[in-house]
Amino acid sequence: MNEVFDSQQMNVEYRKDDGIVLVVLKGKVLRDEFRTPMMHAADMVLRHSCKALAVDICEDLDLDEIDVNWCKKVYLPNLKESGVETLIFIDGNNQASVRKYKEFLDDKFKTVICKDYEEAKLAVKPSDEAPETAEEDGFASMTRDEALKYMGLEKDADVKEIEDRFWQMSKKYRGKDDPESKKMEDEISAIYDIASGRRDRRLEEEKREASESKVFGYSKTWWKNFFHYNWKNIILGIVLAVSVTLVAIGIVKGSGTDCSVVVYGNMFFDNTTMREALMANGLKKPYVGFADLVVPNNEGFAQVEYGTETLNALFYTNPDVMISDSRSYPYFFMTYKDLTPLYDRIMAGLSEEAKAGVKPVYMSERDSVICQNEQLMKTGLGDEELADPSMYPNDPIMIGIEVTDPALAAKLGADPKWKSHETTFVYGWCTNSKDEEQTILIITTLINAAYEL
Repeated sequence: MNEVFDSQQMNVEYRKDDGIVLVVLKGKVLRDEFRTPMMHAADMVLRHSCKALAVDICEDLDLDEIDVNWCKKVYLPNLKESGVETLIFIDGNNQASVRKYKEFLDDKFKTVICKDYEEAKLAVKPSDEAPETAEEDGFASMTRDEALKYMGLEKDADVKEIEDRFWQMSKKYRGKDDPESKKMEDEISAIYDIASGRRDRRLEEEKREASESKVFGYSKTWWKNFFHYNWKNIILGIVLAVSVTLVAIGIVKGSGTDCSVVVYGNMFFDNTTMREALMANGLKKPYVGFADLVVPNNEGFAQVEYGTETLNALFYTNPDVMISDSRSYPYFFMTYKDLTPLYDRIMAGLSEEAKAGVKPVYMSERDSVICQNEQLMKTGLGDEELADPSMYPNDPIMIGIEVTDPALAAKLGADPKWKSHETTFVYGWCTNSKDEEQTILIITTLINAAYEL
């Protein structure tokens, strides 16, 4: 069905069979009498993905300066946005003003002057017939010029023009399930591939790649692209391999390791001092592992690749003690036991100076969920990823013991990265721990050692 907008001065009609929006001027028009119908014409072009707008000028189109400026600044950009590629003036009287408008518009549209509407239809017919020619051989032999002609574009069309025309042509078929729409969408995509030059570049690249020497059956270009697009997965594979090795060492040599301590947070860390302190207190083969990760990342640090995965792997060493910087532990609440049952015995093992410099740290599971939600929101995940804090217990447990002097963390090997926060250590009891006495020994040994250094 044709769509029509009719006013006293102008008639605008979408001619479905011809793929043209036709504007017929009935007389001299000014301001809203001119602008409103012309905007309707642009809207029709957009709605129906037309290729051409035809304006039938029955008498001299003498626009005043205000309307001319409106056309330049408002209407022509709008018309271009709507998808018009061919602008046709129907002029049976050879008017000078029409030739003037054509000269002005030639660098913006394919502009044609015709004597009547039948001639106007012929002006857009060649591009309508192109699909049949292209479809015969599956587009294999279609040239770029032929593809541009199919799209109603000139041979010198630039990238933006091709992109804009592609989206205009394909939008009415996108998202539809009927076979005809799918067929047309595929056809337009194939034509776009040729018109944009992508097909020719791809064929040239395939030809060049085929001439290259092969490594394990693949060309050098193939290997280059493989590493370029998969380097993160390769690194992840290496990390996972290291993690599996770490787990295997923890299982195979578990009987020969006295204990396991895991340190994590946003820092550089040297485990030498901790290991020496533990060995000086009777632990012959202590394992001290480290995971470098940044939470919460509110200072703009580059994220450490696979820091969390490293921490997860370290859990398999069945650590007795978890040592975190004072900003990170809230995000790993579930890895801790309530330290309350061991607290008095730990305090009894500390020097008087150490007792004065530590404090218990409490936290509830609900607090942890709130921290996790805040972190998810900062990373841009949607609300559907967030847990409801009210569904979790609000009873606080002793998550650990904090040594409040940041200088003592540095003495034990920490070199903090935080810019606005001094790093202190929080010592906690890991859920994987199986020996209470050993946990107490490790915590008291390390805290005391920091004060003695």
